[in-house]
Amino acid sequence: MTNSPMSAAELVDAANELAPLLRETAREAELARRPLDRVIDAVRDSGLFALMVPRAYGGHEADLDTFFEVTLMLSRADASMGWLISFYIEHNFWMCGYPESFQKEVFLERQFILAPATLNAGGGRATAVEGGYRLDGQWQWGTGIIHADWVLVGAMVDEGDGRVLPNFFAVPPDDVEPVDTWYVMGLCGTGSWDIRVEDVFVPADRVVSMVGLMNAAGESTRVHPGELYRTPLIPVLGFAAGLPMLGAAQMALEEYRSQTKAKIAANEIGVGGPERDQGKPAIAARAALSIDAAELMFRDVLADVMAQRNSASFETRSIWLSRLTHAVYMCRDAVRDICSVTGASGSRLDNPIQRALRDITTGANHLIFDREIRYADYGRLLLDQPTTRFLV
Repeated sequence: MTNSPMSAAELVDAANELAPLLRETAREAELARRPLDRVIDAVRDSGLFALMVPRAYGGHEADLDTFFEVTLMLSRADASMGWLISFYIEHNFWMCGYPESFQKEVFLERQFILAPATLNAGGGRATAVEGGYRLDGQWQWGTGIIHADWVLVGAMVDEGDGRVLPNFFAVPPDDVEPVDTWYVMGLCGTGSWDIRVEDVFVPADRVVSMVGLMNAAGESTRVHPGELYRTPLIPVLGFAAGLPMLGAAQMALEEYRSQTKAKIAANEIGVGGPERDQGKPAIAARAALSIDAAELMFRDVLADVMAQRNSASFETRSIWLSRLTHAVYMCRDAVRDICSVTGASGSRLDNPIQRALRDITTGANHLIFDREIRYADYGRLLLDQPTTRFLV
């Protein structure tokens, strides 16, 4: 682990050096249903976990464009680890919205934290008491819980005056019970177990308004001058969850090309050969073009987010999320097409193309990519009607 700030180029190089390890261990992590210790140790040593940590705390304070390239590169090697690492990086960004006293407590002890974070405020309930809150709940999708230094969970707060408001709470792992519920078809290597908390006291400076954090309207902008910390939370989450889907699709396409060219060389198939093979290159081409278009859409949203940050209207932020959602589903459908022309070998569980299909089918179901809501909101904007403002 480096103790001096790394440049954007150095961070991308570090991701490139890690990619072969992720590729080699992807199937092992999938079968283990959790991230491998040696992979987490390698990422620690690379310095990538501190990518979004402010330089004032010893981090690299790289911006979204570097986060984008690093996440995409890792996800091409293994979508599960690309997902996990991007979430770990991003949750350090979340931490910068907590009260400054708690930020200093956390980052003066370490250069970065490894923390799961759950958006579902309905999973928990907190009651205000002297000096803080009493917290109870159980949350699903705890990506990062297995190696956690801190745990970030959402809960509704009964303020005692009739108001019930969503907040994020930071809890040390000793006060949390990880629950192994991770029996899933895809993204198995993330080890996204449930998180259970029972009657835990949380000091007031370990609590932050969910609305303030989502809007980049709290401590992050007051304490940290960098442009990164003026970025609304949800678009960043959209990249953290969406780029592994793009990476999985790009990996599946490259695997298809490699596997199919090997079959052609062995005279098993050929684009000018048996009649049954004639249409397959056209279907693969459609998939490739969809993946290319999805990447362009991702990059266009990235440029817009970096240009507008928290000055963007809710309507603009809604458009960002609709476009990211559409790009994710373009990738999912492209991988389905690729699987359909891979042949029977594409059904083997140890085939990376099959793993890409499982991973992207699972990841596309993330709450942030709710197609019905995203498309409906985009349709409302086309007609100058108000949107739901759902997770923007």
